[in-house]
Amino acid sequence: MTDSIKKEWEDLFNESSYEDRVASLADVLALQFLGLVDRKMEMERISKKQLAEKIGTSAAFITQLFRGDRKPNWNTLAKMSMELGLEFKVMTEELLQEKVQEELIAYHKRWSKTQEYLKLKEQVTNPQLVMAVSQAGEDEYAMAG
Repeated sequence: MTDSIKKEWEDLFNESSYEDRVASLADVLALQFLGLVDRKMEMERISKKQLAEKIGTSAAFITQLFRGDRKPNWNTLAKMSMELGLEFKVMTEELLQEKVQEELIAYHKRWSKTQEYLKLKEQVTNPQLVMAVSQAGEDEYAMAG
């Protein structure tokens, strides 16, 4: 979203009443969960009718959920996750950024060790004898050429 569109969206959203903002956020959350359910259903080639049968409800109810006419409750989402083999994880944006940062740091450490190994390999006359072993926290590295 461009900054101007985002600003207009936020202005429009902020003009709403508190109850309207809560309802809109609830719709977004429901659609996020149902989007994951829908993707899994497509992967497994499961129809809405089949999902309804699996969780013990009507196909009409499932259609209403996916159209956004109704919101799923926690029990419905739990049944869907169990029947489809989905494991929902809830994460705030801050936690997600923290996890991404941790992964980037871990990747950089592995990359640095690889660079050390390649530098050592270039410096010796018999590169097949080069071995680099390193331990950094929980990760262990062992490379041989």
